[in-house]
Amino acid sequence: MSDQQHKPMPPDPDAARRRQERISIIRRFYTLIPIIVVVYLSYQAFDYLVVSLIRPPKAPKQITKIPKRLTREVWETRREEWAGVEFSPTPRTPLAHYHRIQGWFQPDPHNDCIRSGCHSPLPHNRHKEVRAFLNMHATSIHCGVCHFKTDVQPRPLVWYDLKTGRATDPPALLRAYAWALSAKGQEAVAHPTRKIQKFIVKLMRQAARQADDLTELHELANKLHAFRYTSEPFKRTLLSLPATLPLYFHGEYGEKLAIRDPQTGQPILKHRGSEQAVREFLQRGAEVGPQEREAILQRVHTMRAPETLNCLACHTRQRSLVDLKTVGYPPQRIKSLYDRWIFHAIQDIREGRPLYLPGFIGPRTQPESTTRPASEPVTP
Repeated sequence: MSDQQHKPMPPDPDAARRRQERISIIRRFYTLIPIIVVVYLSYQAFDYLVVSLIRPPKAPKQITKIPKRLTREVWETRREEWAGVEFSPTPRTPLAHYHRIQGWFQPDPHNDCIRSGCHSPLPHNRHKEVRAFLNMHATSIHCGVCHFKTDVQPRPLVWYDLKTGRATDPPALLRAYAWALSAKGQEAVAHPTRKIQKFIVKLMRQAARQADDLTELHELANKLHAFRYTSEPFKRTLLSLPATLPLYFHGEYGEKLAIRDPQTGQPILKHRGSEQAVREFLQRGAEVGPQEREAILQRVHTMRAPETLNCLACHTRQRSLVDLKTVGYPPQRIKSLYDRWIFHAIQDIREGRPLYLPGFIGPRTQPESTTRPASEPVTP
């Protein structure tokens, strides 16, 4: 009786079968993994080699839908939506109506012509022949310099800080350029001192900060700081400043010129007394008729000049409407802005006259009889 109780049980055939099934499933699973990997990689290769060539992917909106206005939404989402631009060496505001996108100039949040939503940062788009030249002014000049009416000649101008909107000294970049071209700058190249090194390094670092921490200007300041002031590399860097600094005159000042209020000395950055008219235009502008629209715009542009300035009103030595010397421009820069025949060529294009190549780079020799009506299209 006891022997029967201790007799071992025979092996369960079902348990062995289940064990074999589990082993088989595991083997199949591990076999399936490389099959899935091979199929996935094959699909990716096929998609890359065939599908992507037949149906290329669409360009991202950071390329196809670059905003043309500095709206609050663009400014607030620039780090998420436009990180590639924001963290580039030269972050700038979106360029609208320009030849091509190369650099982004700094935003001007105190310019009410743009901040109100009426105009884009580069507003000139009517005449394709000259709009690029006109829009260049928007990177360093407030709209009112050309479009506000004033009885004072030359026009009273003042630099203002783009971050504060308040009057300030001439930009550090322009002051560094003026110093490099001055007699003191030329003397510094021949006889540099530790004091001179500290002065130019401090000025260049200020210029870099004003230019939204422009990497190239910071590197130039670091180079001037790293070299010993008596070394030849330091002297060569000083000597190169007159040719290097003008490369950053297109929107890197951190400041702009504006019409100066004679009473307060501060810049005039908006049409006075136009706030209500601006709100009305933005709310109803699309639905009003031509006559009512023009009436609203008259109330919006309370300080608009009767006529827009032409190129030679300012880019000339004879009774120029802007006195560049009083706002800190050095003689060499003034000469380049006054005495270039390119301004005559641009004026010819604006007035519908033909552009002669290569004659536009020198004195004009064409007779006046070659002029034609301004209504005719001109292709430069």
